[in-house]
Amino acid sequence: MLWLPFIVGMGLVLTVFQAHLREEHPQWAVLVATAFAATIFIALIPHLNAAFQALLNLAGEAAVHSLYLGPVLKTIGIAYLTSFGVQISREAGEESISAIMELAGKLVILLIALPILQAILKALFAILGS
Repeated sequence: MLWLPFIVGMGLVLTVFQAHLREEHPQWAVLVATAFAATIFIALIPHLNAAFQALLNLAGEAAVHSLYLGPVLKTIGIAYLTSFGVQISREAGEESISAIMELAGKLVILLIALPILQAILKALFAILGS
């Protein structure tokens, strides 16, 4: 957790730098922001792996079937990936592209959630006796 203040500090310094860079060289500003985001993401991969392992252990202890855990983890990953792409696109001033990416991410999440929705409906129908 000690890495969070460092990341926030670097982000604030980069934000001030970006404000000046964006006025003179907007294309470089987008590249610098993308490089910062990619660097931080790569640095956080071990922490993401630890969180993933904790969720798997928790699911194992609670005897949660992989039918439920898999889609939840995929949904979280897609949400983060989509958010990253949308923010980079918005930084570049491409609102229409970011809106399409957002829509695509939501559609993929919906498709991933369908098996869970089907399982819930089957359980509900079994309880109701239909």
